[in-house]
Amino acid sequence: MKHSNEAVLEALRHAQYRQVPWPKRPRVFEFLRDAGLLETIRQRTPDGPGYHAPVDIAVLTARGKAEIVRLERIERLASWPDQRVSLYLVPADGATETES
Repeated sequence: MKHSNEAVLEALRHAQYRQVPWPKRPRVFEFLRDAGLLETIRQRTPDGPGYHAPVDIAVLTARGKAEIVRLERIERLASWPDQRVSLYLVPADGATETES
């Protein structure tokens, strides 16, 4: 699948704040999980009357956390309007730490 830099950044931000239950995820989330930027964890629901099934949610991996920092740095550049619509390319391992 092909996604823009902007779509990837937005998806990472949603996962960062644990706002996306895995069953209701946008398509970009599977791409990010395959790239090693997201994983799923089981989150218990709040206690209360009746049964509440646990739900799997998307969360950032360490690599995903580094990638959101890298993309947010790029977002502050004057070239972001052009880069935001460009095709997102998953950085090679280690590229998120070494890129300036």
